[in-house]
Amino acid sequence: FVQDMDEELALKMIKLFMIHMDRTILDSFSHGNLGPEDTKAGRLVLKAIAETRDAVPNMTMKYDEDLTSDAFALECVKAALASAKPSFANHKMFRSELGEDYVIASCYNGLKYGGGSYTLCRLILGNIAKRAKDTKDFLENQLPYVMEIQARYMDERIRFIVEESGFFENNFLAKEGFISRDKFTAMFGLVGLADAVDILLEKEGHPEYRFGHSEEATALGVKIMDVINNFNNNHYNKYCEATGGHFLLHAQVGIASDLQVTPGTRIPIGEEPENLVDQLNVLSHFHHYFPSGTGDIFPIDMTVHRNPEYVLDIIKGSFQKKLRYLSFYASDSDVIRITGYLVKKSEIEKLERGENVKHDTTALGMGAKHNGHIYERKVR
Repeated sequence: FVQDMDEELALKMIKLFMIHMDRTILDSFSHGNLGPEDTKAGRLVLKAIAETRDAVPNMTMKYDEDLTSDAFALECVKAALASAKPSFANHKMFRSELGEDYVIASCYNGLKYGGGSYTLCRLILGNIAKRAKDTKDFLENQLPYVMEIQARYMDERIRFIVEESGFFENNFLAKEGFISRDKFTAMFGLVGLADAVDILLEKEGHPEYRFGHSEEATALGVKIMDVINNFNNNHYNKYCEATGGHFLLHAQVGIASDLQVTPGTRIPIGEEPENLVDQLNVLSHFHHYFPSGTGDIFPIDMTVHRNPEYVLDIIKGSFQKKLRYLSFYASDSDVIRITGYLVKKSEIEKLERGENVKHDTTALGMGAKHNGHIYERKVR
């Protein structure tokens, strides 16, 4: 609708719409998508979110170096440094796996447009590793046992939703054509790959090998992911039509009450390599496993406001190395990305003082601050 409208009026309307969403939607799991092409509406949205600097809605830029102009991408970077959004999705990767009609929803979930996920359950890999006698026992006994239990649990959840709950027959989203069951799948999640790798290597007598800092740790992480991926590819659920009868792997970001649980396949906060390129090289081994979502978050030194090309170069190089999803925010920003969702640090401070706040996700962010040390990420 903005094509033939006065630009100043269009910007005002978009800003009011953004403010309306921030004031009326109770959490920052609501999510909008931009790109990959440069559009007038896209530029106005970027300008609006950079000016309003609100936590809601979340937003992703579908970036494709062949389709996205540098000028538009740089506007996205500038908006991200001002408001912690949009994040950047590897459009080529998502499109090759999910088709043209994919969207990024919630934190960073890749799903079919008009569909969704029946459920998300997660393996806590560090806890499974604690039960194992050694790496062999973990890979051959403990991990397969827990994966089978989780898959059966998910199957039963899905069966109930489809066959007994009446959701798709009665919910207004389905009745009015906004969603369709044949576009649904489910997310087979995991957390704590780094935790499991470190625990297993210590059991093998090599505590000096740490995830993110040694080839041995990376190789073990890949071996674990191959076992999980192979299990998922061989498990069938008839109601996951959108994804060929299989769940999608999902690198879950944790919950507010998690203690000493590293999100997905990330390197633990406080243990990030000194050089960003080393961190990205490790992560590049793991992003491709997760069509329904994974991602990494980087606070950026405030001086980068004067050089947004630095961030764009990171995005280009990372996506060429098959990373899937990257998020950035300025180190001095009030709006920050917690795991995949956004909150304001000022709102967390209000909640800590016992004051009212706008969004439910502020409470989750406060938990992540205290338990997940998200304020201590290495600034790049």
